[in-house]
Amino acid sequence: MAKIADVFGRLEAFTICIILYVLGYIQQSASKNVQTFAAAQIFYSAGSTGVQILQQIFIADTSDMPNRALFSSLPDTPFLVTTWIGSIIADGIISTTTWRWGYGIWAIILPVAFLPLALTLLLNSRRAKRMGLQQPKSRLAKGKPLTVATTFVTSLWNELDIGGIILLSASFALILIPLTLTKSAPGGWQSPTIIALIVVGGVLLILFPLWESSKKLAPHPLIPLELLKSRTFCAGCGIAFFYFSKSRQHPNISSLSSLV
Repeated sequence: MAKIADVFGRLEAFTICIILYVLGYIQQSASKNVQTFAAAQIFYSAGSTGVQILQQIFIADTSDMPNRALFSSLPDTPFLVTTWIGSIIADGIISTTTWRWGYGIWAIILPVAFLPLALTLLLNSRRAKRMGLQQPKSRLAKGKPLTVATTFVTSLWNELDIGGIILLSASFALILIPLTLTKSAPGGWQSPTIIALIVVGGVLLILFPLWESSKKLAPHPLIPLELLKSRTFCAGCGIAFFYFSKSRQHPNISSLSSLV
């Protein structure tokens, strides 16, 4: 999503995420079985994660370095309130209507809440164009006119580094999926299928940095390897690793503590 925002623009990326978010809520509210609800989680998670990423990108665009840490924490401040009033709101919804509206109302609230930001981005974009300050949103506009489909596809492939995205996504999927299939797979870890998936995933993961380092294959890499030389970048990744590890382990620790 960050790559889409870089190529096409912040407003366009936010809009895509909000649409996915709303589709997820609509499907959740209309679901009649677990399968449909689980499918809705795909749209919901894509929209939710995209919005969270774009929030941090927007904050980085509009804040200076000394104040960025403070502003980066602002999107989390609503949790100070929702922790206490969430159950009250849920009880009110259940007592007056069905649980479906617990999801359905957000399909209405979310676009309305997004409108001020969307209008701000749109108006400022037009203002920047009039002043001649806005850079082209995408390098797709450079060179030959995109009248030929092959030219468009090639340019889009390079701009979004779709090859790198496929390699990275496939490698993680092939490595992580077997972790959930070992118990049900015949032979467990000795299963040829499990071993093959992990091996292929490992090979693709090794190929990913090779792909990203090639100027011919990835002229606009998804993850520029030069960033690995930056101590600030590496420190930020390290902090994010421990932060998300803690946030994912905390619910499990709380559950174990209650059992003990």
